[in-house]
Amino acid sequence: MCAGIITVRSGRWWKALRSASRKCRSKPAFSHSWLVDRPPGQPADSRENRFVKTSIFNSLSGSNYCIQPYEYGMPDGEIRLVLSALKKLNEDPPPQAILDDEIALRSFVERNSTGLLKGSMNGKDVDLPALLGRISAQYTCGYGTMEHLLRDERVQDIYIDSPPMSKPVYVSIGGHIPKGLEGTYATNLHLTDRELRRVVSVLRYHSGLPFSEASPVLECDLELYNARVTAVGPPLSSGGISIAIRKHSHDPWTLLRLIDVGALTSTASAFLSLSIAGRRTMLIAGPRGAGKTSILGALLFEVDRSQRMIVIEDTPELPCAPLNEHGYKVLGLNVGSSGGTSAEQALRTALRLGESVLVLGEVRGAETKTLYEMMSAGTAGSSVLGTFHADSAKAVYKRAVEDLGVSKVSFTSTDLVVIAGLVQPKGTRTRYRRVVQIAEVIKDGPPGNFRDLFIYDPPSNSLRPTNDLPTSQTLKAIASLWGISPSELFAELRARASVLDRASVVLGPERAARPEMMPLVSEAFQRAREMAIAKGKYPGGAYLLKRWEEVFTGGTA
Repeated sequence: MCAGIITVRSGRWWKALRSASRKCRSKPAFSHSWLVDRPPGQPADSRENRFVKTSIFNSLSGSNYCIQPYEYGMPDGEIRLVLSALKKLNEDPPPQAILDDEIALRSFVERNSTGLLKGSMNGKDVDLPALLGRISAQYTCGYGTMEHLLRDERVQDIYIDSPPMSKPVYVSIGGHIPKGLEGTYATNLHLTDRELRRVVSVLRYHSGLPFSEASPVLECDLELYNARVTAVGPPLSSGGISIAIRKHSHDPWTLLRLIDVGALTSTASAFLSLSIAGRRTMLIAGPRGAGKTSILGALLFEVDRSQRMIVIEDTPELPCAPLNEHGYKVLGLNVGSSGGTSAEQALRTALRLGESVLVLGEVRGAETKTLYEMMSAGTAGSSVLGTFHADSAKAVYKRAVEDLGVSKVSFTSTDLVVIAGLVQPKGTRTRYRRVVQIAEVIKDGPPGNFRDLFIYDPPSNSLRPTNDLPTSQTLKAIASLWGISPSELFAELRARASVLDRASVVLGPERAARPEMMPLVSEAFQRAREMAIAKGKYPGGAYLLKRWEEVFTGGTA
């Protein structure tokens, strides 16, 4: 085998990639994934570090996400060094004791390869051995070229369809990217059948789960990359193995970050924040990939840090660890991984742990009926939040009552339903994650009726308040709880929205998106609010905004 970069311009494998038959394909000798040449022209977005350069092309000729990894352009001498390290690793494999620990195994391979390479290079380029050591680990016990997609924070989903040789890997991107570039892109990465089987073997080994014709579905977590993998094989997938990877955000979402990407407006965010402060019960619903969990996670940053939250999940996705790091009180209960504990059992246990905000990662099974019974009886804690699969407030009610057995009367324990959706303004190919509806449950009429407080406006591609917002039952209930008038509370709502707008300006987009900023913004608002009340001025208007900025800039200087 040639030690250098292998370039293919013809042959059977070349013909299998019919979609780009005129492009050159290349790979280093130790990889089994091929890259095709990037499209001509200037990219719409380009980023680079020592390990990889990524470029996003969005033109009439097509949308592409292209990677140029360091290892695919290495000189022959460096490739020989990596091959030599891999050979020595094969001759002297890692100790049996760490083979079942993915993190320890990866660290061992990277560290040992780096040490071997340092000895071979005689002090040349002190940073290069560590780089080549990481590459050695990446292509042995890791996920190969695909790791460059897993490490990119903008990549939210990765799709590998069968047969892999004739189809590129696809990604969906979002988050901190220039406006208009969200969407799904074909990459310049093609996996061979051999590489796909190797990746599945790594997944199967570290998860300890079966994957065969008798068990053709493998679902597991990628802890190193904060992601969830679903692999499907024959006979369920007749064309071969296919893989879908859903990445969780590296940085927790906050209301400021959702505002920055256009998923929420400042007024809608202020309303949701006020509803959390007023201990309302809320369901966040929507289809897969619409951002339900991101919205729920952002709302957890709005819970007062003096309150405890109990989070029940079967797949850990909510930002429990970051919340605890920033001074919140969060207890996570992971169901399905603790001796077969069910969500219903975890819910009953949570209720015995004392007054807490209950957070259900997904409301979907037998626990739903139990939850609503407890909410109706007033024993479910100070507030209840959760996600739900449905595409409208009416669909939430129908599924809860007809499919999950919640009584019509019990459902009125829900205060608000927030619907997340995927929208395509003016029929564009790009799909945006947006909150498309915030509705309150009408409690004094026939069951199953809702009042829209915010609704998505397609021409402006944003959420707009309705005429019913000032007279909302939710605001009236919070005002009654706090002993103030609805008009005073509505003034506070506007003040909260102004604070969120001003915070984005004071901090700038990048700092505002950082998770540690949201608690500081909220704490400064609470202090400014208390200062206003002490002065006999209920929070609202320019006075509160001025006091907030004084407190906030003093605390973050």
